[in-house]
Order: sequence, then structure tokens, then C-alpha cells
Amino acid sequence: MPDRATLTIAPRFTRSVHIKRDFHDLRHRLDGYQVTPLVLQAAGRVIAGLRPWSTERAFSIVGPFGAGKSAFALFVAHFLQRTPQARRQLLNSLRVADPTTLLPLDAPSLLAVLVPGNHSSLRRSLLTGAREALQDPRLRSPVLDQLRSELDQAARDPDLDPDRVARLLAEAARLLRLQGSYAGILVLIDELGQFLDYAARHDDERDLFVLQSLAETAARSGESPVLVMTILHQAFERYTLNAGPTRRIEWAKVQGRFVDLPFQEPASQMIRMVAAALRQEGRDPLRAVRVAWADRVAVLSSDLGLRPPDISIGDWRQIIADSYPIHPTVLVGLPLLFRQFAQNERSLFAFLHADEPWGLRDVVREQDQMGNLPIYRLPHLYAYVEATLGPSLFGRARGQRWSELAEARVAIAAGDPLQLDILTTVGVIGAMERASGLRASRAQVCFALADNPNGEQVADGLRALQSRRLLAYRQHRDSYIIWEGSDLDLDVLAQEARRDLGERLALPALLQRYADTTPRVARRQSYTTGATRVFAVRYVEAGELNRLSPSVDDFDGEILHVVPTDEDELEQALRWSRNPQRLAEPWRITVIPRRVRELRDLLLDVASLQTLLDERPELEYDRPARREVAGRLLEAQQALTRAIADTYGAGQSRWFHRAEEQSVSSPRQIDDILSTAASETYPLTPRVWNELIVRRQLSSAAAKARRNLIEAMLTRSSDEHLGLTGYPPERAIYESVLRSGGLHRQDQAGVWHIGPPPPDDPLNLRPSWDALVQHLDRESEHPQPLDRVFAALEGPPYGVKAGLIPILFIALYVARAGEMSLYERGSYVPLPDMAMFERLLIRPEHFAVRLSRAEGARRQVYERLARGLAPRALSQPVQPALLAVAMPMLRLFSSLPAYTKQTRQLSIRAQAIRQALREARSPDELI
Repeated sequence: MPDRATLTIAPRFTRSVHIKRDFHDLRHRLDGYQVTPLVLQAAGRVIAGLRPWSTERAFSIVGPFGAGKSAFALFVAHFLQRTPQARRQLLNSLRVADPTTLLPLDAPSLLAVLVPGNHSSLRRSLLTGAREALQDPRLRSPVLDQLRSELDQAARDPDLDPDRVARLLAEAARLLRLQGSYAGILVLIDELGQFLDYAARHDDERDLFVLQSLAETAARSGESPVLVMTILHQAFERYTLNAGPTRRIEWAKVQGRFVDLPFQEPASQMIRMVAAALRQEGRDPLRAVRVAWADRVAVLSSDLGLRPPDISIGDWRQIIADSYPIHPTVLVGLPLLFRQFAQNERSLFAFLHADEPWGLRDVVREQDQMGNLPIYRLPHLYAYVEATLGPSLFGRARGQRWSELAEARVAIAAGDPLQLDILTTVGVIGAMERASGLRASRAQVCFALADNPNGEQVADGLRALQSRRLLAYRQHRDSYIIWEGSDLDLDVLAQEARRDLGERLALPALLQRYADTTPRVARRQSYTTGATRVFAVRYVEAGELNRLSPSVDDFDGEILHVVPTDEDELEQALRWSRNPQRLAEPWRITVIPRRVRELRDLLLDVASLQTLLDERPELEYDRPARREVAGRLLEAQQALTRAIADTYGAGQSRWFHRAEEQSVSSPRQIDDILSTAASETYPLTPRVWNELIVRRQLSSAAAKARRNLIEAMLTRSSDEHLGLTGYPPERAIYESVLRSGGLHRQDQAGVWHIGPPPPDDPLNLRPSWDALVQHLDRESEHPQPLDRVFAALEGPPYGVKAGLIPILFIALYVARAGEMSLYERGSYVPLPDMAMFERLLIRPEHFAVRLSRAEGARRQVYERLARGLAPRALSQPVQPALLAVAMPMLRLFSSLPAYTKQTRQLSIRAQAIRQALREARSPDELI
């Protein structure tokens, strides 16, 4: 009988790390440390900060409890404090192959200043750590003795300044470099959260700002490097949740000086650690048993999808052999279990080593007389979790699944032991469903309990539990779950709903209602023009193609997924897609499956389950039934999504645009087609990059900013920046549209004004501007409805977003002052004010516009008015408010070259114009 020594674990795996004690303890220093890819990557990033030109020398290692952060810091400290030859020996002892690409052996050697976490002042702890590091007998010299004395004196100062702490540490690095022992120092602060808690409780910001001073000193440390590493269990800002906004801002400034390095090993690496912890380096009485066990179950478990994808089959066989007697289903579930409910690797190794009830050593202690160890299976793991966590298990975020399992076990506790184990196995897999490859299928449950995916006894037990309504089978996922209990026969209800929906709805209608029809974005075109181009997703019958509407409202284009029912309809869809008439439909893309796939069953499953949830009153107060239906629905939706991707996805279907078949084998090529369709549909679109305004619907903040900008355009067009001060949202819109587009610019006399786009037209606004003028200048007895004008700009070939159009219209209105007449609900508006323009922005359909050029008799009347006003107005001060009231007429005067200077100074006599405008019912009455 093998003794318990066969499961001994290296000491490094059995306890947490204390950086100061373990750094000097040769027995536990780094024996058995696993230099994982994450360790190499993180250490390489830290050591790269020692390059001569680098200023990135302050790092924050962030990860959950027990993730191995302190052990990692210990490894980095040992590596950096050694000579290049000693570093190579260290890496060789840890079996690190060719590490020099990430861990340069010639990096500067640094003296480790170790600061373990404690609830005290960080400033004084830093000085204490530096003084202790300098106690090394090899570092005896007058200057270093003097430095130690200064450190002692500073640590006793009750008003210790953070900058003084940083200066003393920088001085230590400089003196060490001059002495030749080390090039600088590594400041390693473990459990930084304890220091932050102390600073927050004592309201002492100096213990916070010492981090800022230290990080700034590290960045400037140059040839005498000060490298800083801090260890945190949670992000820095989590320690300020209860602080006021001012303190949070200050703490955020400090955090910004540190480079955050997330530290949490992937599940596959934790599996490797389990194998390393259980691997027997010396005499192993169970070696033959381990090898035979691995040969028997490695391939089976791999075929069942339990092997993590980043572990090869050869490594998997060795891991299973080293991990004996842990079953593969338990092995892949351990990382997730301890990540959810405990302290990651620390709790994982406690499970392997400690004598806790139902832990690995406790179960192995019950070994049989044949000399083989009992296999540790999922029912054992449930017993360990229940015994270790107790009632607290059920109050956790994912404790509901464990609670359901506990209740179900009570129901059959006195029954068949095999059925109890089957129920427990299904429940544990359900509670750990995110673990690598675990799924409560019949094959996996049989394998978990009998090491045979086709175990008949286990399969019979599954059927018996299903018939007793203790387990339920989910078809689309091919897995069992614990039945929570309900008096409703959900299968009968679902069949009734399927029958009803199948009789009423065709396949395209089902797809449109229940499949994912999230609109697709033409990303490349959207990035190029600044306007997000969105394509609707529609499912249509092949027979409906000739009766399609011209376009889809509220979208820039559409993707038609044709749903043929047979080969004849498939050919019909292909002919329609190749028809030359499609050349005139650049906004339309057609997708035709290469083969007809029947989606109806999956769709009816989704539709019927959704109908049960939404419409059946029996489920309203039956919580278990609702939860069961919701679970089935989610799995049916996932199956439907996969089936649709297999039918219409890239490489699985044929794509057509403008009568030409397109090559599509990747998502990138789909975006190319969408972007091409968008650019051909809207070749004249402006290029304005401002997400506030270049949208179909504006947020309330953007709408307010647009309103403020328009008021400035109407009243302060002669001011630089339209008189906008600071950088409110309206200023951002002004800069990206009016200023960048050249609509607001200075004339030769240096006067600011709003006018048409300049000849170089940097934002391609000229086509939209000319289209506005063309629509407003049409010969018609009636004014042009403004909503139709706006709609014309939204449509091809311009594609101007609705949020931007009013700004272009107001710019034209200001530029053509006096020539544009506004009508609200059919009535002429003689004196447009800001209130009217606010109504225009909200309900443009209530307004109409007429463009009246100042020519002939109309121009003569305007000139006579100007000549009569000008001589008597020159001596009067300008009244901005009065000018704003008579703005339409005065803008016309400003545009007449003979009177430009005079009309800018109009004041008192402008009231005559105002009165004439008030009495007029149309602009023609002024002639």
C-alpha cells in the first residue's frame, strides 16, 4: 500500500508568500516556482523600463487574492538583484528555456528595497525598507553610513515630506551606482492596499502623494534607475469609492503615473500548476499506475472536449499522469471553482495539501487494499465545497446553482447511490458551466463517473432521473440540468405554440422576428467620412424580391437575406440578383445561401419558447417553469445563431452587389462590400468628423449645443469664433463644421462672415450646399416644404445626417440674407426670431422656404431704403439688439458693395425697416 508521501507538495505550493521573510529564506525562496508565459511577459515589461531611454519605471501589479502576485514580485526581485551569471543559473534551475528575449541577462542589477504591506504610514515604511536593504555588510562605506543615518532621522520626523522620501531613495540609487555594487534600486511595495486604507482612514494625503513623488522620481532616474513595483488586489480607484469627488480626482492623478499590469493566470496554466504540485520528483511507487491511468483517460477526455485548446495532447497525457488521482472532469473545473469562491491558486493548493474534509488528502486517506488511490471525482468535489464553504456558498453570486443541487440531493438522499452521484455530477457541471469543456451531456456524465463515455449503468440512471422529473434534457445543448420542479408540462405547451406559429408565419417572417437582425455598420466608410453608415438586415422570400420597396427608412442601405424554399427559388433569387436593374440600387446587398438549409425547426423552437414566456399566463407565477423555459430559449437562440451563420455567414453564402457576385470569405470582406455600397450610394457626402452632430438623432446635450450654435450664427456671424468662448460642445461643432469647412471665414478686409464653401472645399460641403440652393430656387407658385428639402439632402447621393442639415441650412440663410423668406404653417414670417428657429429645428415639416434673388425692381427698392437710411445713421452708435431684430434686411444691405461700410453702422433708422417688415405679409409688398 503506497503511503501518503506520494501526494506531498513542494513547500512553495503550500502557503502564501511574505516578500521580506521569503526573500532571505533559502528553503522557500524560489524552489519549484513556475515561470509561466504570463510571468515572462509581465517581468519583461517591468525590466524593459531599465533601458536607458525609458521613463516607464513605475508599475502596479493588479490581480485577485491568491493569484501569485507576491511570488512573481519575489522572482523579479531575485532576478534583478543578481549578476548576469547568477541570473542564468536561476533561470536554468527553474527550467526556463531561452528566456533572454524577454528577460535580458545584462539588465542593470538593482538592490531590492522590500516594503511588505501593513496598516501604517507608507512614507516611514519606505524609509525602513531602504535602511534594512542597506544593512548588507557588503554595502559598508562612509557615504552609505551617512545615508542610513539620514534615513533614520527622516523616519522619526512627524511631518515627513513625501518629496524628501523620494529624494532619499533616489540618493540611495545614485550612491549605490557610484560604489559599483548595484546600478540602482528596486522598490517593491507588497499589499499596497493596506497602506491606501491607512491613508484614507487617517485622512493623510501625504501617504498618497509619496507614491506620486516616487513615480516621478523613477521616471527621471536616468542612469541611476529607481524601479517601482506595487502589488494590489483591485484597481487603484476601488479604494476611493467612499471618497469625495476631489479626493477621487487626486487619487486618479496618482494612479495615472503607474503602469497597470493585470496579473491572473489563465485556467490552463492553473491546471499545469496542479500537475506540477503533485508531480513526484523522487521515488514514485505509483508511477506505473499513473501512466496506465493517463493512457486510458487522456484520449477519451480529449475527444469529449475537456482538453484546453492551448494544451497539446502529449502535454495533456503527462498532466493527467502527474495529477493522478484527480479525474479530468475535476481537473478542468478546479481553476474556475477557486476563482469564483476562494483565493485562486492559494486556495487551490490548500485543497491539494490541507487535511480538510473531502479535500484530496482526506479522500486519498481512504485508499483501498489493492494499493491504488481512489479517483477524486465530481461528487467528492461537491462534498468538499459544501463542507468548506457551508451556508456562505449559497449567498454568493453564482450560489443559486449550488443551492438547487443541495435541494435536489435531499430529495433522493435515501435512494440509489448511483443516481445520487449522477444527480450531483450533473449539478456540479451546471454550477461550473463556464469551465473549459464541461457540459452535462450523457457522454461526459458517464465518463465522469465510470471513465467510459458509453457507460450503460450511468446512462440508465440518467433516463431514470429524467423520468422522475429530477433532471431535464436540453436538446439544443445536448446536456442535462437539474429540474427545479413545476406542475406544468412545458413540452406540451411548447408543442402547442409551435403548431400555432407554424400555421400563421412563414419562414422569412419568423427569421425577421426571432433571428438576430442587428443592423450592420460599414466601418471603413464610416471612418473615412465621419458619418456612420448603417445597413438594415432583412429576410425575404425569393418570390417577394420583385415586389420590394425601393429603400428602407431610417437606414443607409439594406442586406437582403433571401430565404429560398427549394432549388427553383434558389435559381430565381440568383437571376434576380444578377439582373442589370440592380445597377441602379447601390444601397442594396443580396445574400443567397449556397445550399438550402431548413431553419424552420430551430426558428419554431425559439418562437414557441419566447411565446411561452411572453404570453402564457400559467408561467407568470411559476418561477421554476419560467427559469426552465428561459434556459431552453437561450440555448435554442444560440443554436439558431450558429445555424444562421452556417447558412448566411462569410464563406457559406453568395453575396451580390449591383448585379455582380462578390468574393466573401471573411468578416473583413463583408465590411468592404458594405463600405463600397455606402460610398457608391452617397458619393457626395460631406466629410465631417464630429459624432455629436453627424447623427440621425441627437442627444439632448447635442441638440442644445446645436441650438446655441445656430443662435450664434444668426446674431454674431461677424465675430471671430461666432463669439463663442471656452470650449463648450457648440464650439466643438463650430470648429468641425463651420471653421474646418471654411463656411465661417474672413474676407479680404479682415471681416468675419458666413458664406458658401471655399474653392478647396476641405469637407466636401459644396455638393450639399448647391443642392440646398437648387431645391430652394425652383420655379414654383408655392414655397418649398422644408422637410422635403431636408429629406433630399439625407437621401442619395448626398447622405447628410439629419443632425447636420439644419446647420448647413442656417449657414445658407445667413449667407443669402434678405433673399430667403420663411413660412410657418403657410404664413409668411416677417421677423424670424430665435423662438421660431427653435420650432424649425424640432418640426421642420411646419415650415416652407422661398429663395428670392435681389434683382430688378426688388433690388432697387432695397437700395432706395439703404440710401435713405445711411446718411442719418452714421453718427449714431450701433445697437446690437436692434440690428439683430432687423437682421434679414440688414444682412442684405451688408452684401451690397456700395453700402457695406454704412450699413454696418445702422441703428436708429433701422427701426423703419423693422416697422415695414411688421406690416408686410410677404416680401413682394415691400416692392
